[in-house]
Amino acid sequence: MSNIITPHNRIFASDNEYEIPTLLLSRQPQNGLLLPFAPWGAAPRCKKGISTYHFYVDDYRFENIWKRPDKVTFSGCRELVEPNFTLHLNLPLAYGLHLIYKKRWLARWFQEMGIAVWVDLKVSDKYREYNLLGVPDGYNAFATRGYSDNIPSLETELEIARRVSGCNTPNMLVYGGGKKAQDFCANHGLIYCECIMSTRRKEGKL
Repeated sequence: MSNIITPHNRIFASDNEYEIPTLLLSRQPQNGLLLPFAPWGAAPRCKKGISTYHFYVDDYRFENIWKRPDKVTFSGCRELVEPNFTLHLNLPLAYGLHLIYKKRWLARWFQEMGIAVWVDLKVSDKYREYNLLGVPDGYNAFATRGYSDNIPSLETELEIARRVSGCNTPNMLVYGGGKKAQDFCANHGLIYCECIMSTRRKEGKL
């Protein structure tokens, strides 16, 4: 345990005034989604064979990785979407910056452990620019949670991914959102993956 890097014994280089860690350009996913792809907490965490994890689940399912980030590396995953700590519109700025620090510290730590990281873009409008702290220009791996009734949000997130990556068709993943989100991805050259919970409902497993 004493050799585990934790938020309490390691700081990383930062390119911003808030000292939020900067991600490594050398540790981002290549084009395309590496399968199997699964939400953290949907299966026993000791289960091996999941190549890419995401955290588009209730916060309580992953908050403990702030204390024990090695639980993710023990899973053997090769890529992941950085933790999506809920950043809603009415959250005080000071606390919101705290959550952005946590997600980006974890993302940088996972990179140091050899895991490639997708940048999570799913935050409220208030936090869109703050959410880019520590994401260097040229980074080109982005993910978001799609919703069929909020396509304008996908449009905004696509523009952010374009601006940061410098690519008209960025390497961007949309998780869920149904037919409307899937069509949006098809029209813009993005990756679409159906929400596992929606699939289970359709199959009558929930």
